[in-house]
Amino acid sequence: MFVRFEFLPPSPHLVHLIRQHQIIRLSFATSESVPLKPYWPRPSPALAFYSRDPEWIRPLYATESRRKPRAVLIGQPTRTTLREGGRDFSVYQIEFQPGALHALTGLNLGELTDGDIDAEAVFPPDFAGLIREVEDTEDSGRRIRAAETWLQRHHQRRQRPMAAADAIALRLLQHPSMEIDRLARRHGISARQLRRVFDERIGVSPKLFARITRFDKLVRFSNRYPTYDWLSLAVEAGYYDYHHLRRDFREFCEMAPNDFRTVEAASPERRFGFRED
Repeated sequence: MFVRFEFLPPSPHLVHLIRQHQIIRLSFATSESVPLKPYWPRPSPALAFYSRDPEWIRPLYATESRRKPRAVLIGQPTRTTLREGGRDFSVYQIEFQPGALHALTGLNLGELTDGDIDAEAVFPPDFAGLIREVEDTEDSGRRIRAAETWLQRHHQRRQRPMAAADAIALRLLQHPSMEIDRLARRHGISARQLRRVFDERIGVSPKLFARITRFDKLVRFSNRYPTYDWLSLAVEAGYYDYHHLRRDFREFCEMAPNDFRTVEAASPERRFGFRED
């Protein structure tokens, strides 16, 4: 039985494209029910490979699920979804730096927000070979080397430079409370131009991106420190007050903080002692 829950850094020469590699491998007995995974908004457009049972996705309170392709490009999420893998589940997910998915594909990321697209329909025909390489091994290092080699070669063919919006998004990843207008002036771009380019390259407005980044920090702090009260977690994550925290839970998750904590604590990886923090 394979059980794996890994977060691995990219090679140094690809840190401008890749934030991290995530590999999850979980197996459930036939007598077990497979838990649902509440996938909260996080600042991470991604490329995901499902090499065993497929993953199904649906909105939080919907009843119908949709099957994902075997390799999928995932846009910027702004709403919590429920994801269901099979009993034999394996996903290798590459989380990109801000603007990198736009640079790799030329897609308008605003059209992919809260959505996904079959990666084979976007990338050139040699991408099918990468899918086979990922499916044919359980070795994390081999998967990562194959993916990084392909992504570097494809990125070099496109030759798309970093834009001011990408640099500003990187700053917001580190400090989501930074003043956005000041960042725009520092990079020689107006606030209006920044909003337009941000939507195209990142998928959401700068303000919403900063809120999602802060919320992601909050949820991870909550997973790491489950006995902490929400006010303490809010301060740690950079919230001004508890009111803003509740607003984000209402908008991003459609539930109260404690209710979300209960749902997240039942995620599939928790059965094996793992957590996202």
